[in-house]
Amino acid sequence: MDIRLVSQKDTNSIKEMWSYCFGDKDPFLSWYFEEKYSPVNTAAVYEHDRPVSSIQLLPYELCFHDTVIQVSYIVGAATFPEVRGKGYMQALLKKSMEVMRERGHYINILLPFKYPFYRKYGWETCYYHKHYKIEMNDLKPIIKRYGRLRPANMDDDIYKMLDVYGDFTSKRNGCIVRTYKDMKSILTDHSFEDGKVYILENESGSAEGYILYSIQSGVFNIHEMAYVSTEAYKGLLWFAYSHTAQAEKLSWKAPEDDMSYIFLSEPRQDITLKPFVMARVIDVEKVLKLLIKDCTQMPDITMHIEDTMAEWNNETFAIQNGHVQRCNDSIPDLVCSINTFTQLAMGFISPSQAYHLGLLQQNNKDSIEKAHKIFKISNNFINDYY
Repeated sequence: MDIRLVSQKDTNSIKEMWSYCFGDKDPFLSWYFEEKYSPVNTAAVYEHDRPVSSIQLLPYELCFHDTVIQVSYIVGAATFPEVRGKGYMQALLKKSMEVMRERGHYINILLPFKYPFYRKYGWETCYYHKHYKIEMNDLKPIIKRYGRLRPANMDDDIYKMLDVYGDFTSKRNGCIVRTYKDMKSILTDHSFEDGKVYILENESGSAEGYILYSIQSGVFNIHEMAYVSTEAYKGLLWFAYSHTAQAEKLSWKAPEDDMSYIFLSEPRQDITLKPFVMARVIDVEKVLKLLIKDCTQMPDITMHIEDTMAEWNNETFAIQNGHVQRCNDSIPDLVCSINTFTQLAMGFISPSQAYHLGLLQQNNKDSIEKAHKIFKISNNFINDYY
């Protein structure tokens, strides 16, 4: 199989593949391939020197348990219809893991087209949104007018928004560490859908919140809302409520830990947990080292990981005297798949939860209790689509 990183001359073919498989058109398509796409971050399967299946690895920084790490965000996984069913995407996923490991990207994230497809290759859901579909009037107990709201300026206000975003995500895990370019890309993409952006400032002119939204068919859609205080949170929802002449309903994919639902006038609403981004550990050994680097009184424990896609992970790892090493000469204390290890590492589930769900096998007494010192439950949040 001819599989490799693409060259500049293949850009039009990759662009054609994206358009065919995802249905995107200009202006988004041209913007994406000018601002986001790069041949050095794109791998493809070739037939007769023509790329017929491709995958892109967008580089980002991610906050992983208070440590900023380099990661790849997989996007644009696409295959022309005439060659589907040949196993090309599986081969590309394996190739991409090799590339990411070489680049020191030990965790990968992606937004799947189908969760079962990626789950069988070791990816697992680690992020959820709390999706509100409610009547505008039910916001009344929460809202309170606060500060000054004004339309955001695409260039002048980005740094203000980054400060708010940084504060908003500071107590959350797994968040993209956004740059000026990242935020500008989000605002540009939002504008393609006739989206609007407002900034909330306090009396001294400091930004305390922002909201990205659109209004369609009588629904006020919040695409992203970030704030640094309870007052700003209530003020932004007041701003949404002020559109009752234009929208009777509100739709909002809020962080999973959002508690707005307990204040609604009528709590019997359409409020659901929606799976969002999946993650996968690319290098177990390196991730274990990250997890224990700040731990005190780390217990000795061995853990076997089952990973059929990455042979370097399919081993037993020992944590001894605060160090991680490979160890295959004894029965491991714990056994799990790479899927479960990823959820544990990301803080999505605890060792006790994994054990009671039958996802984590314990061979020695007290191993689950020991594992709790390594794997800590976290409040994961991400709102980046590519």
